Amino acid sequence: WPGRLTGTRLDRPIVLTAHYDSARDKAAVDDNGSGLAALVEVVRLITSQPCMQEYTVVFAALDLQINESRGIDQAACYAGLCGSRDFVNQYMLRYLGGLGIELGNINGVIILDSILNYNNTEGSQTVPQPGIYKETPGLKEGYESIEQDGFRGNFIMAVGRQEYDYPLYSAFYDRWDAAEQVKYKRQSVLIPLKDVVSTVEATSDPHWQVYQLFISDDLMSFWNASTDIKAMFLTDTMSLRGREKPNLGIDDKMPLTDDRLGFLKKITDVVTRTIMDLAEFKDDCKDPMTEAPDAFRAGLKMTGTIAMPDGQQQNISVTIDDFTPSGRVEATVTSGWTLKLRGRFNPDDFHLALRVKDPNWDNFNCVASGHLHEVDSRVLFIGEVNGKCSDNWPHQILTMIVMDQPGFTGLYPSTTPEKLRTLLTDHFGDNRHHVTNPTGKTAAAEFIYSTLKSYGLQVYNDNFKTDNENYQGRNIVAIWPGPQAFTARDRLVILGAHYDTCRNNPGVDDNGSGLAALMEAARIISSQPCIQEYSVGFVAFDLNCGESSEVDGSACFDGMCGSKHVVEDLVAPLDPTIIQGVIIMDSILNYNNTPGSQTFPDHLQDTPGVQLTYEETKEDGFRGNFLGILARQEYDLPLYSVFYNRWDEAEDPQYKRRDMMVPYKHIADVIEATTDPYWRVYNLFFNEDIKSFWGSNSDIKGMVLSDTIFLRHREIESPGRYDKMPLTNDRLGFLKKITNVVTRTTMDLAGAKDLAICKAELPTKHTQGIQFEGKVTLSDGQKDYRLSVKPFIPNGRVEASLSNGTWSIDIAGHYDPDALLLVLRIPEPDDRSLHCVMYGHLVPSGSSVRYSGVIDGSCSPGWPAGKAGFSLDSSKGVQGGGSGSYVVVGLVVGVALTLLVAAAVVFIRKRRAQTVVTRNSPIFRPLQEET
Repeated sequence: WPGRLTGTRLDRPIVLTAHYDSARDKAAVDDNGSGLAALVEVVRLITSQPCMQEYTVVFAALDLQINESRGIDQAACYAGLCGSRDFVNQYMLRYLGGLGIELGNINGVIILDSILNYNNTEGSQTVPQPGIYKETPGLKEGYESIEQDGFRGNFIMAVGRQEYDYPLYSAFYDRWDAAEQVKYKRQSVLIPLKDVVSTVEATSDPHWQVYQLFISDDLMSFWNASTDIKAMFLTDTMSLRGREKPNLGIDDKMPLTDDRLGFLKKITDVVTRTIMDLAEFKDDCKDPMTEAPDAFRAGLKMTGTIAMPDGQQQNISVTIDDFTPSGRVEATVTSGWTLKLRGRFNPDDFHLALRVKDPNWDNFNCVASGHLHEVDSRVLFIGEVNGKCSDNWPHQILTMIVMDQPGFTGLYPSTTPEKLRTLLTDHFGDNRHHVTNPTGKTAAAEFIYSTLKSYGLQVYNDNFKTDNENYQGRNIVAIWPGPQAFTARDRLVILGAHYDTCRNNPGVDDNGSGLAALMEAARIISSQPCIQEYSVGFVAFDLNCGESSEVDGSACFDGMCGSKHVVEDLVAPLDPTIIQGVIIMDSILNYNNTPGSQTFPDHLQDTPGVQLTYEETKEDGFRGNFLGILARQEYDLPLYSVFYNRWDEAEDPQYKRRDMMVPYKHIADVIEATTDPYWRVYNLFFNEDIKSFWGSNSDIKGMVLSDTIFLRHREIESPGRYDKMPLTNDRLGFLKKITNVVTRTTMDLAGAKDLAICKAELPTKHTQGIQFEGKVTLSDGQKDYRLSVKPFIPNGRVEASLSNGTWSIDIAGHYDPDALLLVLRIPEPDDRSLHCVMYGHLVPSGSSVRYSGVIDGSCSPGWPAGKAGFSLDSSKGVQGGGSGSYVVVGLVVGVALTLLVAAAVVFIRKRRAQTVVTRNSPIFRPLQEET
């Protein structure tokens, strides 16, 4: 049952198995009809969930678990466990190895074998060799518990290894203990040996025979393959538990009493919930049928092209055969071959992944995945085809674009090479150092500030002291606020790029390219007609370049001074949970497909986390044709997995990516300590502004995007101040792809709405502006105020001024047509006015419009702190609009003022820690449907 990360090395599969064969003379109700019944029900329950999980869930019904002697007629499995051995070695290991998934990283394997026999009769439970059993490490505590309960067979036994299988059995225990029906108990056999199979085979441990009894099941096949595989065996202990009569023939079936079925029900539900926890199912998600484009239904046919490795476009068609309420999709894909595919649509991120419906081993890894968009009532699917989908099919990632009306290519929305060229040529093409070119640096800073302001972002100069008392640093911080801005519910995304250069650098690649991407991302995101759910921060850092204190005019001795100040002054006071992630862009222009153009530092091929990058680049002839993605394995997964999805579905596959995933969460501390044998390699790659964030709090998720800077050759190897990197079409195309993917990734993380979901409607009859007049309730009484609103801009941005007879301030913000909500803030706040916000609803009132709500914060030196209510009406005059009336499209019934926005800038000057609600033991929530 595929998850969002299925088919990638980020996947963490969870496997559920039960054998379906039986001994030739057994009835097989308990052994193992019960395990099969649970397996089939778990499949039904999990596949009926509308929410797509993160990781793959694998269900395996295994043959030939039972062993039979060679002398028995037609015996087929002499040693037993034949089916599970083949499953592990021929399927599981090959699949995981092909994706580069470490065996220790999978969520684990749960084995169900005989889980029906509940017998609460005293003395019904026996244990093997009691004298040895009760002294066996890992079993003693369980023996004492069984003994104290009168040796009743009223429990499920969980078999695993202490510590090694803890993530698996602890998740099961949590769910079991939270479930109902406490009369059904649990016991444990937790073996203290990781390689218990070798111990049993050696027969040297005094307790080996007891251990053998509990692992002589399919469990042994997994641990034989690798002791790194986490596994757990659930059983009622089979022949060790008494029943009404011995199981001596196929007609001696175990009676299905209510107690036994209740026992099996609890096991089934708890296993289901445990798998959902490990696979990271969501408790709540959006409805696939309502979130998908309206036209995405059975019968829809889309046509388009696949970009082949030789640069040619191959036609492809996708026909939707079925689309169910759980998000399951069946489709027929034709491109010189025809395949029936089946998969899932994820309504939370509009991702659709389709795989071969009835695969063989050759096409098992064939997948078509990407995102659905609705453009002008048409369905657009942008994604990739990966894997061997037919004979002679290239085993590469190939971009696919299909639509039910052809004529659209690329990620949407998109920048252009021309816009990037203009930014690099006109604004970021010169040296930007405070000593060698102070005028150029100031001009660049002013351009960044004024341009971000013109996009409607709130812009703030974050000035700071430097190591040079004669030079003041200047970071430029801009915020595109979401409705949750400055609340504990916000999930801020930060894009950052430094705008200074070292003394002799021309500043085109390092880091004019990062700035160009930052500015274009801000332009595109702020131009969307839909208000995203969470806030986005754009930061241009000063003084990234470090210089020795002995150099004349140096202002930052250790480097990263600007980002350190942003973190210390603005980010550190925040709870890191409100920051979804930080993306740093530094030198992302240099695409060089020449063999040998990419170099690496010594020992890179041996450095944990980056060996694969070295091997892939070596196989490709050491070409500098990739973007380096630097992050921390697993810790930054929520960030880089979204980026990967968008990168792989974007066009221009000649621009590749290489992943440099270090295995340390506290990588900043590892570099600082200088004790790790590879710290110099790590420092070379992570000597970036992200180190300021991780040095402050390693819980902050982040990643760096880079072309590897000086490790990649260019036309001019020893650039002087004016030796600018030529802006070739290949380089601009490379930068365009990076910019588009960063933009789309940020929009995904920030909860940007699809164009079809939000209303793009604006108040009508509003050509020149509108005047509101009314009362603001201050601490000393009600005062008359006027709000003059300029014409609404198509993306919903609003500019206005609030005034009385002697006082006026400019404010700006957003109009949300879905809620008829207008939120206004100071566009260029200082320290005092950062917390000023005016928010309320626009509600039709006869022929006029009423704007009522709350003003919060100190909006000017004379403005009182605290909340002030206001009620303003347009009935006293409208500028423009023909008849003078003002009409808002739609009505709001019973809309409460629940948006408690506390400040203009999401993360500026916040000094008090947020209260965070944490989840301790899980709450057992019944499934929408149980067995």
